[in-house]
Amino acid sequence: MNLQELQSLVARRESETLEFKRTTGEMKEGCQTACAMLNGLGGFVLFGVHDNGTIQGQQVSTRTIEDIVNHIRLKIEPPAFPDIETIALSSGMAVVVGASQLCTE
Repeated sequence: MNLQELQSLVARRESETLEFKRTTGEMKEGCQTACAMLNGLGGFVLFGVHDNGTIQGQQVSTRTIEDIVNHIRLKIEPPAFPDIETIALSSGMAVVVGASQLCTE
């Protein structure tokens, strides 16, 4: 996903398949939402986006991504393996995108 795709996604506003979180400080809530999405249609959790759709970003390191992955693996049963990527912003911050999909296998 690139910045333009992120902006287009955010413009759709929050829904059953799209959730905004200001930072990974809201990781618990974001993982609960990801779990709900996995039990439904799938979707995206965006860390670094305000509820009103403002894309602010946050500092993201390798440790940030590891923390998200580990939190999801420990909290969701059966184990889930969402796609996680970062979208760099011109401010030096980034948005973390977690994509949850149903397994159809």
